[in-house]
Amino acid sequence: MSSLEKIIETMSNELALLREQVAYLTQKLYGKSSEKHPQMDGQRSLFGEETLPEEDANLPS
Repeated sequence: MSSLEKIIETMSNELALLREQVAYLTQKLYGKSSEKHPQMDGQRSLFGEETLPEEDANLPS
């Protein structure tokens, strides 16, 4: 095997590895995710109608 053939084979292997890495990272960046994050204590929900216990205590009866 000539040195040119060795270089071509090495570069082909490296290209295949880089393509796999790009596909994996693209999937991680743009792929499906659960987007379920636990709600922190005292933090209001952006979309829910939840009220905090201290808010309920301040409401007139």
